Amino acid sequence: MKDMLTIIYESLLQNSLINEKITAERIGYYVYGEDKDHTKMFMIIEPLDPPVPGVSASNQEMNVQHTFQIDVQGTDRKELKVIQKQVKEVMLSLGYGQLPEGLDEWLPDVKRYVDARRYRGNTQLYDNNY
Repeated sequence: MKDMLTIIYESLLQNSLINEKITAERIGYYVYGEDKDHTKMFMIIEPLDPPVPGVSASNQEMNVQHTFQIDVQGTDRKELKVIQKQVKEVMLSLGYGQLPEGLDEWLPDVKRYVDARRYRGNTQLYDNNY
Protein backbone atom coordinates (compact mmCIF):
# COMPACT_ATOMS: atom_id res chain seq x y z
CA MET A 1 0.00 0.00 0.00
CA LYS A 2 1.26 3.48 -0.87
CA ASP A 3 1.38 6.43 1.52
CA MET A 4 0.81 9.85 -0.06
CA LEU A 5 2.15 11.66 3.04
CA THR A 6 5.52 9.97 2.54
CA ILE A 7 5.49 10.69 -1.19
CA ILE A 8 4.86 14.40 -0.55
CA TYR A 9 7.43 14.54 2.28
CA GLU A 10 10.16 12.95 0.15
CA SER A 11 9.31 15.15 -2.84
CA LEU A 12 9.52 18.31 -0.71
CA LEU A 13 12.95 17.27 0.60
CA GLN A 14 14.22 16.80 -2.97
CA ASN A 15 13.71 20.54 -3.50
CA SER A 16 17.11 22.09 -2.70
CA LEU A 17 15.74 25.37 -1.27
CA ILE A 18 13.24 23.62 1.00
CA ASN A 19 15.89 21.13 2.12
CA GLU A 20 18.28 24.00 2.87
CA LYS A 21 15.79 26.09 4.88
CA ILE A 22 13.68 23.35 6.50
CA THR A 23 15.55 20.15 7.27
CA ALA A 24 13.84 16.75 7.43
CA GLU A 25 13.45 16.85 11.20
CA ARG A 26 11.60 20.18 10.95
CA ILE A 27 8.79 18.73 8.82
CA GLY A 28 5.96 17.05 10.72
CA TYR A 29 2.88 15.06 9.82
CA TYR A 30 -0.42 16.34 11.30
CA VAL A 31 1.28 18.46 14.02
CA TYR A 32 4.71 19.77 14.87
CA GLY A 33 5.90 18.44 18.23
CA GLU A 34 5.52 20.72 21.22
CA ASP A 35 8.95 19.70 22.53
CA LYS A 36 10.67 20.97 19.37
CA ASP A 37 12.21 24.38 18.77
CA HIS A 38 9.49 26.65 17.37
CA THR A 39 11.80 29.63 16.87
CA LYS A 40 13.09 28.23 13.55
CA MET A 41 11.01 27.74 10.42
CA PHE A 42 9.07 24.47 10.24
CA MET A 43 6.45 22.77 8.09
CA ILE A 44 3.38 20.63 8.79
CA ILE A 45 1.81 18.31 6.20
CA GLU A 46 -1.75 17.43 7.15
CA PRO A 47 -4.36 15.42 5.27
CA LEU A 48 -7.70 17.24 5.41
CA ASP A 49 -9.80 14.25 4.37
CA PRO A 50 -9.21 10.54 3.99
CA PRO A 51 -8.49 9.48 0.40
CA VAL A 52 -11.70 9.30 -1.63
CA PRO A 53 -12.46 7.67 -4.97
CA GLY A 54 -11.63 9.90 -7.91
CA VAL A 55 -12.87 8.29 -11.11
CA SER A 56 -14.85 5.05 -11.19
CA ALA A 57 -15.60 2.78 -14.12
CA SER A 58 -17.41 -0.55 -14.24
CA ASN A 59 -17.94 -0.38 -10.48
CA GLN A 60 -14.19 -0.07 -9.83
CA GLU A 61 -12.20 2.76 -8.33
CA MET A 62 -9.76 3.91 -11.02
CA ASN A 63 -7.85 6.52 -9.01
CA VAL A 64 -7.87 8.31 -5.67
CA GLN A 65 -8.33 11.95 -4.68
CA HIS A 66 -6.29 13.43 -1.80
CA THR A 67 -6.59 16.80 -0.05
CA PHE A 68 -3.73 18.19 2.04
CA GLN A 69 -2.85 21.35 3.90
CA ILE A 70 0.79 22.37 4.12
CA ASP A 71 1.66 24.94 6.78
CA VAL A 72 4.94 26.81 6.90
CA GLN A 73 5.58 28.73 10.11
CA GLY A 74 8.43 31.00 11.13
CA THR A 75 9.48 34.49 12.13
CA ASP A 76 10.39 35.83 8.67
CA ARG A 77 7.23 36.47 6.61
CA LYS A 78 9.04 36.90 3.29
CA GLU A 79 11.03 33.71 3.76
CA LEU A 80 7.75 31.81 4.31
CA LYS A 81 6.47 33.08 0.96
CA VAL A 82 9.61 31.89 -0.83
CA ILE A 83 9.27 28.42 0.71
CA GLN A 84 5.54 28.23 -0.04
CA LYS A 85 6.27 29.05 -3.69
CA GLN A 86 8.62 26.06 -3.75
CA VAL A 87 5.99 23.90 -2.03
CA LYS A 88 3.47 24.91 -4.69
CA GLU A 89 5.87 23.92 -7.47
CA VAL A 90 6.48 20.53 -5.85
CA MET A 91 2.75 19.94 -5.37
CA LEU A 92 2.04 20.94 -9.00
CA SER A 93 4.67 18.43 -10.14
CA LEU A 94 2.78 15.76 -8.17
CA GLY A 95 -0.50 16.69 -9.88
CA TYR A 96 -2.02 18.81 -7.10
CA GLY A 97 -3.78 22.12 -7.59
CA GLN A 98 -4.03 24.80 -4.92
CA LEU A 99 -7.46 25.36 -3.36
CA PRO A 100 -8.71 28.86 -2.47
CA GLU A 101 -8.81 28.21 1.29
CA GLY A 102 -5.82 28.70 3.53
CA LEU A 103 -4.30 30.94 6.14
CA ASP A 104 -1.87 33.87 6.03
CA GLU A 105 -1.55 35.36 9.50
CA TRP A 106 0.66 36.60 12.29
CA LEU A 107 0.19 34.56 15.47
CA PRO A 108 0.90 37.09 18.26
CA ASP A 109 0.71 34.60 21.14
CA VAL A 110 3.60 32.53 19.69
CA LYS A 111 5.26 35.39 17.75
CA ARG A 112 5.44 33.75 14.33
CA TYR A 113 3.80 33.89 10.93
CA VAL A 114 1.84 31.04 9.40
CA ASP A 115 1.17 30.51 5.70
CA ALA A 116 -1.09 27.48 5.22
CA ARG A 117 -2.15 26.38 1.76
CA ARG A 118 -4.47 23.60 0.68
CA TYR A 119 -3.97 21.29 -2.26
CA ARG A 120 -6.15 18.69 -3.94
CA GLY A 121 -5.19 16.18 -6.58
CA ASN A 122 -6.01 12.84 -8.13
CA THR A 123 -3.59 10.01 -8.61
CA GLN A 124 -2.91 8.65 -12.10
CA LEU A 125 -5.42 6.18 -13.53
CA TYR A 126 -5.01 2.69 -12.07
CA ASP A 127 -2.97 4.13 -9.18
CA ASN A 128 -5.44 3.42 -6.40
CA ASN A 129 -3.57 1.47 -3.71
CA TYR A 130 -3.84 4.06 -0.89
